[in-house]
Amino acid sequence: MKGKKVLIAGAGIAGPALAIALIEQGAGVSIIESRSKSQMEEGLFIGISPNGLNILRELTDITGLYDDYCPGALHFLNARGKCIASLGTAYQKEQYGIESVQVRRSAITRLLHERLASLGGTIQYDCRLEFIDVSGEKVAVRTSNGVLGDFDILIGADGIHSRCRNIAFPRSSKPVFTELLSTGAIVDIPGWHDTTEAINMTFGERAFFAYATSNKGGVWWFNNFYRKQEPDRRKIDPALQHEIKTELLKLHREDDRKITEIITATEDLFAYPIYDMPQLEKWYTRNICLIGDAAHAISPHTGQGASLALEDSAVLAKCLAKYGESEKAFSVFQALRQKRVEKVVAQARKIGKSKSKANPVATFFRDFFLKHFINLEKKKMDWIYAYKVEEVNI
Repeated sequence: MKGKKVLIAGAGIAGPALAIALIEQGAGVSIIESRSKSQMEEGLFIGISPNGLNILRELTDITGLYDDYCPGALHFLNARGKCIASLGTAYQKEQYGIESVQVRRSAITRLLHERLASLGGTIQYDCRLEFIDVSGEKVAVRTSNGVLGDFDILIGADGIHSRCRNIAFPRSSKPVFTELLSTGAIVDIPGWHDTTEAINMTFGERAFFAYATSNKGGVWWFNNFYRKQEPDRRKIDPALQHEIKTELLKLHREDDRKITEIITATEDLFAYPIYDMPQLEKWYTRNICLIGDAAHAISPHTGQGASLALEDSAVLAKCLAKYGESEKAFSVFQALRQKRVEKVVAQARKIGKSKSKANPVATFFRDFFLKHFINLEKKKMDWIYAYKVEEVNI
């Protein structure tokens, strides 16, 4: 990639990770981002597992991730707050070299941006992609900040609502609202005494609710909230926040009292619509390629969104390093990635369905047998966590 000019749309996780790898290969990389710099600090927290963390720590020092975090271990609770099964992460350290963790989304992007800046890379914020011109040998784009041109390739790393995808693949399927909102918050509760041990995955009488205590004592919680009408994904207004809070209190009124305590203490509730992304047949053209959620968005139920994005960036960087012709590199990249990500996406959908309300008989068998399936769960996740880019045959 030495001497090549690359434009990346999207400064979340996949974009900066790819930019760092390509700059280290000698490419000239520019990133445009439609959000403002301050908006990059918004959002709550995400899970990142060994397959993603091992790639991230090859790109930058990840010590800062642990300034404010929740563990990745899981405690499964029933509606009364009784632990019916546990899945620790100590085994991951031995098998994969690092353990899953919950961190603030902004912490990952901040580390990547700092590493990018140290290499001389820049990000142009408040810069919305408007048009792509591929009529010549090079790629030029029109943005809200003016025209940028003379790029050898354009990478769309701009998320599930990718502007790059919509322009480059105008006939592609659009994201479909699942009638679920991912809701949550980070709350400081006076007198809260739970220790930082695990994420408490609670199967309530009428709804699922998860919470954990961070190393700083804050309560991080999330759940999926059913809502038939799709809200404006760019703005969750106070009325909707009140609606969600009121309904959650009703749904969990018969569950462990800690859940009611957490919801009641929440003032600034975060919510965003969950979308399903129909399979995209082709992720690339001659000189444009989509990565991360722009190519294969995944629901949040497995916590693999960030890790898959990091995998994409590492594999694509290897493909571009090996093949001088970009379309060949893109073709190999999709062939290497598509089967894996579609399997993870399917698994996320299955887990999402399992969080719905169960009947009393199903609840009894779930509580009784769940602890016996934990070891099976470890084996089932091994193919995800053990992924090593250096072992991928490019």
